Amino acid sequence: MKVTLKIPAVLTRPITVPPHRWAMRLVFLGALMGILAFSGWYAWISWRSYERDSLSQLMMESDMVAQSTQRLLDGHASGLRFLGMQLQRADALHHPRRARTLLLDYQKATSGVASANLIALSGQVIASTAVPAGESLPDFRNDPAIWPGFQKALQTHGMRVYHPLQGPLRGHWFIRLSHTVFSPAGKPLFVVATPLRFDHIEDSLRLSPLRPGTAVGLIRNDFYIEGRWPIPLGNLAGMLSHPPPTGALRHALESNPQARQGHYAGFVTVGQTYLVGAFTRLSHYPLTAFISIPRSRWLAAWWRRQVEFPLLFLIIMLGSGLAAYRRIVFLDHRWSEQREAFAQTLATQATHDILTGLPNREALRLVFDQALARAERQELLLVAGFLDLDAFKLVNDRYGHAAGDDLLKEMARRLQGAVRRTDTVARLGGDEFVLLLEGLRGVDQLDQVLARLQTAIAQPFLIQGKEISLLASLGLTIYPFDEATEADLLLRHADQAMYAAKARPERGREGWVQLYHPDLGTITMGDEILRQDFLQALVAGDVTLRYQPLVALTTGRVAGIEALSRWHREGREISPDQFLPSLGTQERHALGRFVLQTGLQQLTQWREAGLDLFLSVNVTPEELDQSGFADTVLSTLGNYPRIPPEALILEVLEIGEILEQEVALEHLQRLRNAGVKIALDDVGSAYASLPRLKNLPIDEIKIDQSFVRELLNKPQDLIFVESLVNLGMGMNVIITVEGVETEEHIALLREMEVDYLQGYAIARPLEAEAVADFVRTFVLGTGDADTPLLALYQHLGWVHAAEESAMNHGDYAHGDLAACPITAWLHAHAPKLPGVEALLAEHEAVHALGREILQVRQSGTREELHRLLGQMHEHSHRFQEGLGRAVRVMRDNAAAS
Repeated sequence: MKVTLKIPAVLTRPITVPPHRWAMRLVFLGALMGILAFSGWYAWISWRSYERDSLSQLMMESDMVAQSTQRLLDGHASGLRFLGMQLQRADALHHPRRARTLLLDYQKATSGVASANLIALSGQVIASTAVPAGESLPDFRNDPAIWPGFQKALQTHGMRVYHPLQGPLRGHWFIRLSHTVFSPAGKPLFVVATPLRFDHIEDSLRLSPLRPGTAVGLIRNDFYIEGRWPIPLGNLAGMLSHPPPTGALRHALESNPQARQGHYAGFVTVGQTYLVGAFTRLSHYPLTAFISIPRSRWLAAWWRRQVEFPLLFLIIMLGSGLAAYRRIVFLDHRWSEQREAFAQTLATQATHDILTGLPNREALRLVFDQALARAERQELLLVAGFLDLDAFKLVNDRYGHAAGDDLLKEMARRLQGAVRRTDTVARLGGDEFVLLLEGLRGVDQLDQVLARLQTAIAQPFLIQGKEISLLASLGLTIYPFDEATEADLLLRHADQAMYAAKARPERGREGWVQLYHPDLGTITMGDEILRQDFLQALVAGDVTLRYQPLVALTTGRVAGIEALSRWHREGREISPDQFLPSLGTQERHALGRFVLQTGLQQLTQWREAGLDLFLSVNVTPEELDQSGFADTVLSTLGNYPRIPPEALILEVLEIGEILEQEVALEHLQRLRNAGVKIALDDVGSAYASLPRLKNLPIDEIKIDQSFVRELLNKPQDLIFVESLVNLGMGMNVIITVEGVETEEHIALLREMEVDYLQGYAIARPLEAEAVADFVRTFVLGTGDADTPLLALYQHLGWVHAAEESAMNHGDYAHGDLAACPITAWLHAHAPKLPGVEALLAEHEAVHALGREILQVRQSGTREELHRLLGQMHEHSHRFQEGLGRAVRVMRDNAAAS
């Protein structure tokens, strides 16, 4: 019994209907009062926390100023004592010139000293660096501002700190210091005095992370201000001539005479402003360091850090809440209409592609079933087409996915415009479209629709201001000629026909379309005679095998052979790529059995003759899709007991999704368990999906010959071959390289350490009678090492080591520019190589960046390391592209001459 939950009516009633309206208002007012109460509590807590933290910071800053001043005064006290000892030994009172020399040396050696003076007990200045030589020197007995303090200094042991004067504070912060020199009997002899300039303290304070408005200074124990930064303006003379009678700082010092540190708050003499500050007393000197900040700035900082943004957030939230309340009331009136529209939108999204607006797979299934019923009832033709865009991935890679989406939308528009109104165009995903053409009375109507489709697809597409042209592959199946009665099966047959059209080597006006035949597999229009001729050729012996050797790189000898079929038709020999796409399932099965039986029979004869070889045989996807494929292979192999299972290698070409089907995987796994080896052919081509290799039951990969064959003209593609080799090594499988056509290829692949080589540089496909003699006599040479491929490969090895070192902080030996093999090759071929100067410059830039990466890796930052690594990638890419162009021009010139 099905139970349906019933939602109470009170939950679905509109909120603008009482009592919901009053409930909403009460909730809003309650939330407002709660927010205001929380805001007051938050302001009080944040102020107390900020006040406590700020006072601690002020005390720490005042202690920093006190320690800096303490160290400075201690240093100058030691310097004055040493100067006094030198003056005493030099009898400076009786030798003024000698005294002046010593004072000048002291002033030069000591930073911050404005002048140095030697004063006799009578107050007469004996020598001074502030007065030019030869001029009269002052007598302090005539200066009532200095003489009383000087008399006190005569009785003081150690360094004395004087009251500040108005003059020095106008431009700089000065402290007057003096040191009295006593005789061994304890009588004063003379006084050494220096005004100390605090320029470097001012500079350090400017660089310190002090808050704006902060004032720093020194105050004496008798409350004279010794110095202050920034220098106060206004009544400066009065402030320096008399100590401030009142003020928060003086009150705090008087209240805590023994405290080393403390803090204060209140009005101060300077500026008559309310300040908050802290002080720290110096040891051994009558000075106290203080630091203060106006309370207005303190409150402003607290407001900015603790209150401003929360208050702004509160205002925004209250405003948003009020707006939301009004919005909810407004939207509630539209809820019924939106609910209906939303339901309609969900239904559309569930059955249509979001990007193009075409029906998706779910909608296609419904339309397909209805179209099948109408075709059967009306006795008309129904054509199902599976269309795929060729090289669409290149559009995404070059112009971006946004441009690819625009192209798909334009393609959908053109397809809809090309078909009839009664037809259906659907998108399954990616660049795959499905066409349902209903109500056709004959093939002539189908030809008209196909012509319009071809015209629509052939028109250039405008992508980012550029016109590009695309090809498409279309597979068709016609109901009721196709006896399948289910939509999924018909769609699968159209998909298989599409892949056959894509695999055809020659794509003419009709070659982009391929029909599916229910009995013979995929065929094209006009291929019926070709299929009949092929079956007759198998019986008549016109189909033969050629054998191409595979050489083991470790031994240099032939280790195996690959069986390749040839069809002798109309006086010429046809290779499989010319007739295989036109064969149906029956012909392909017959060809597979013929190749396997003939190859094993010939292999038995070679092994009986003492040749230890393995046999490699190609397997088509149609054979893997056959239910008894593994039984057929094992049964055929059992007829030749002299051949062990491991001597047979089946080469599988991954086309479409055949290797993801459970039947195919079961066949491969069963054959591997029996000892037969499985190789994946044409790895790296358009058909191979590299990320899925690790999940396939394979023992060997064969790198597609198109990568290797063009390396001599495109050496920049070497990185792709290297990546595929590294992929095979990472999978721990056997690596075979096809397309080895020159001695330069052999030299390069020897360096890369692959397992087997195959190609015209070793031998073209041989007749069976010539194989034995070739196997016994052939020995692989070392190849031609004078090639940019080998030098570039060795150079890239160093580049990869530098990249690995930069990313993982490993060690690597930097390759010297002169020792790099590519340098020697460029110089050796410089007369024939165009643009060699630019190539040498790019190559030198790569090595220079490698050296810099090594240095930065040891002491630099990660950002700088990534920047250098990106520059090295850019220069290396430009060098490889330039080398490829230069090599092509050099080879073209050599061929022309």
